[in-house]
Amino acid sequence: MSMLRIFTCVILISLSYFSASIAMAEPSKPALNSRLKTQATLPNPYSAANTFIALNYHEVRDDVRDYPDPYAVDSAALVAQFSWLKGNGYTPVSLQQIIVARQGGAALPAKAVLLTFDDAYLSFYTRVYPLLREFHYPAVLAVVGLWIDHPQNGPMMYGEKGSVSSASFPSWKQLREMADSGLVELASHTYDLHHGILANPQLNLEPAATTRLYDASTGVYEGDASWQARVRNDLANNSRVIAYETGHKPRAVVWPYGAYNNALIAISAELGMPITLTLDDGANTPAIPLNAMRRILIEHNPTLAEFAGEVRGPLNPIPIRVVEVNLDDVYDQDAAQQERNLSVLLDRIEVLKPTHVYLQAISDLNGDGVMDSAYFANQQLPVRADLFNRVAWQLATRVDVKVFAVMPVDDLNLPAQQVIALYQDLARNASFDGLVFADCRQLISAQDSSILQLTHQLASTVSAFRAPLPIVLSLNIKAKDLSPDKDFSRDKASMEKNAQRLATLAANYDYLALAMLPDAENSLTPNQFSMLNDSQVNYSTAEQAILRKLIFIFPNTAQVLVTKSAMTQAAMLENMRVLQLNGLLNFGYAPDDFLHQQPPLAQIAPAFSLREYPIAHHGNSTLQDRSVK
Repeated sequence: MSMLRIFTCVILISLSYFSASIAMAEPSKPALNSRLKTQATLPNPYSAANTFIALNYHEVRDDVRDYPDPYAVDSAALVAQFSWLKGNGYTPVSLQQIIVARQGGAALPAKAVLLTFDDAYLSFYTRVYPLLREFHYPAVLAVVGLWIDHPQNGPMMYGEKGSVSSASFPSWKQLREMADSGLVELASHTYDLHHGILANPQLNLEPAATTRLYDASTGVYEGDASWQARVRNDLANNSRVIAYETGHKPRAVVWPYGAYNNALIAISAELGMPITLTLDDGANTPAIPLNAMRRILIEHNPTLAEFAGEVRGPLNPIPIRVVEVNLDDVYDQDAAQQERNLSVLLDRIEVLKPTHVYLQAISDLNGDGVMDSAYFANQQLPVRADLFNRVAWQLATRVDVKVFAVMPVDDLNLPAQQVIALYQDLARNASFDGLVFADCRQLISAQDSSILQLTHQLASTVSAFRAPLPIVLSLNIKAKDLSPDKDFSRDKASMEKNAQRLATLAANYDYLALAMLPDAENSLTPNQFSMLNDSQVNYSTAEQAILRKLIFIFPNTAQVLVTKSAMTQAAMLENMRVLQLNGLLNFGYAPDDFLHQQPPLAQIAPAFSLREYPIAHHGNSTLQDRSVK
């Protein structure tokens, strides 16, 4: 059976890492297996009928090079992009056409594109609107009511950019003119939620629509009722103002900064705006609901070739690189030292440039196997420090990585309802991009039905407060259960059962993180991937899709096997290289000992980083000097 081959691949990869019977050898260079096509071309996003992409623009200027806004696009570049769309068979469509197609009416044309422009700059009226009329392209314009209502020619606060002239925005009369043309649909961009509000004790400012306001004077976060009233009043007000001033009631909300959740979606629908637009990336197939429409953000004034690449989408899977970070290592009773620890972490992640950081949210302080304290405000566990949101936000905004919260499943000595409440508190009071369900189970002995039910319930709970998040199930692989003396080929029935279990898990989670935990008695041996170079292995498209969901997490063994750290780190680096040569591109390691620079940047960065020259220009000696002893 097809899944059996994938399971065999996983087992052999694990065995290669934990082999106790083969001494460490001089690394050899494996042959590239051209038949393991896990990096094959991705399916065409337009293969499904009624699929469209949405492009997200902001300001359009003639002086982009002199204007420090990463979201501004040059006027001439926009003309070239519109022309490219026309010349390459793409058809801009209106929001109404999309709604009709979803309701079973006229189908969308092939290569359908929705053009959207956020913030309603004056440049939309002076530069974009004339182009729309020339090309006969429809578009959606997202309006922040406060910015239009502000007295003309007076100073005003504009998001986080500071004070700007209100003359930077069109008048209501100009907006009415464009809406009356039939080419421009006005959407709500909130009335006064396009800014940051206080989000934690460390004074980070985070998106007002989804953030629970932190009161620094009392140390208390905004409650559910207060938050819902605040956002509902704002959305209702903007809808009323746009309808009154232009005669066109908005039926769509564009979320500022792309920050949204299921509760916001429900509120906007109740207010007559059932369509919402996010900044989630990718094409809108029929499976993507219109209340969470994906958009491709156009930024950094792309060249025409870069723009074409964004529109067409990635030809190959984007590799995943994971670094797991323990907040125990960031925490310090001295607030100043804690900030220095965080600074060291940020500098190191900036060099490594992983795609994801898996960040510990709960801690087992006494080491008894039961999680007993949290790094976020909650009502179920003692709070060691309200630190998770601070670190997650700094990682996301300063070094541009996706931060996934690592949360326990089995290791909480709490009733089920309190576990659910704990996850709710995390989602209320912290910003993160995904969930990692850390589980003590093993791949070959997991009781999957219970874990499926519980984790999906928890993910659903979180989505009320955060946008529906990617979910990862972390499964341990232990050396003692994958002994090279065990002949799996003789127990085909057992292997087929476990292969089917792997398929079930892959179908229910976005990713499976296979955490390969070292045993103290084992030495780790690199380059045992002979199975991957077998010319008979030829994975199908479905098998490739499952393999792309696997993330191999190697142990940072400098902390575990101190006397053998050089040998085991060499094994980790060699196996990272072999994985890549064989098309298995998703991997990482845990934990990162950033306080002592382990593993050393000079060793790990070339094997791990997606940068072409990962450490050439970052001055590693400076980073080493900043290590905390």
